[in-house]
Amino acid sequence: MKKAFFIVFFQLFISISKANLASIQANPLLTKNSSFSESAIPKVSCDIGDTGNNIPFFIKQSFQDSFKKQSLGINLRLPAWSFHRISVDRGIVIPHHDDMYHLYRRVVSVQHQYLRSFDDPRKRLGIMTYLSDLGTPTLGMGISVSLNVERQLLLRKKNTNLRMGFAMGLGYISNPYDVKSNPTNRAIGSNGNAFGQVYLEHSRSLTKSIAMHFGVRFSHFSNGAWKAPNLGINIPSLSFGLSKQISAKTLSSGEVSSRLWNPFVSLRTGRKSIDIDDSRGFWIPVVEFGMDRRVSSNASLRIAVAAHGDPFYRFEKFKELPDFSFKNGTDAGLSIGYHQRFGSWGMLFDLGWYLYKPNWSYKTPYFEALGITYALNKNTTIIGRLKANKTTADLIELGLVYYFY
Repeated sequence: MKKAFFIVFFQLFISISKANLASIQANPLLTKNSSFSESAIPKVSCDIGDTGNNIPFFIKQSFQDSFKKQSLGINLRLPAWSFHRISVDRGIVIPHHDDMYHLYRRVVSVQHQYLRSFDDPRKRLGIMTYLSDLGTPTLGMGISVSLNVERQLLLRKKNTNLRMGFAMGLGYISNPYDVKSNPTNRAIGSNGNAFGQVYLEHSRSLTKSIAMHFGVRFSHFSNGAWKAPNLGINIPSLSFGLSKQISAKTLSSGEVSSRLWNPFVSLRTGRKSIDIDDSRGFWIPVVEFGMDRRVSSNASLRIAVAAHGDPFYRFEKFKELPDFSFKNGTDAGLSIGYHQRFGSWGMLFDLGWYLYKPNWSYKTPYFEALGITYALNKNTTIIGRLKANKTTADLIELGLVYYFY
């Protein structure tokens, strides 16, 4: 049954790849509001994906110049490339808690990635679809669809490269905890989950457009404490697969803000379930103030202070919560991070340290977060963010960010 499921999965994505390839038309490099001539532009070797290719030098240089000027002087139509990848992974479920040793199993997973380069050909954005047999009927199957961003790190030869990537999206676990039907699953308490993955891969060209790749991946399912239990499922794995590079329609670059540092405020909320035996859930308000500094036309560094109204510090099983006060019900932390944008979409990564907690023995001294953003307009952005303490998810936050440009 499992083998048949994987075969159907492969056939499905092969057919998708063929359909996309047939519908895509290659477009030459075009310029708008510019006196540049392609024939007059010197070219340098620059790897843009799984194979080596040449791109005009002025494309890369224009973004360096635009950062110095804090505004793009011209609106460029830039070349873009697409990639289809299919990978097979072999890994294990890590028993990172005493209640999970019986869930230690070898895991087989397959995934399909569709990635597309934007302004900077070293950076790509796309969609990852992931399917995993978690090795035991207690956990069942893991499925996810995620936003995927990656960055080329190192080019040693023209036909090889090294890249690092992140993915975050929605996940599904087929057999969550149930007090009657599945009491031994102490890892996940809900079907719906968040999914995250980080990977490092090396690729080598086989032909002009086809490459093989191998690497390491770390995948994570968690419901962000939405419903207990929430120990999470962590899967390190080795990955091997093939990729196909094709041309895509060109994309236009955007404008860069004229201000180097931009203040922002964010209001978010999330739901937390604290104990497996106590079914109560609590909505947690989050307020964040920070500064965003552009380092390129589509990337920025960020520093922020956020406060959470967390009932975790006042919670006792089956007992009514004590009255809230800032002293007994709020923690605050300082974070620094990186925000990579691709058109209206973006991904951000934060690492922070707690400045205040009502009880310093609760939670770890530091926290990390991975988020997806979507810009509604120049000033307002929707954000979904998974905050974790070490490897234990703390909260899935949803809300808005307003930038004061």
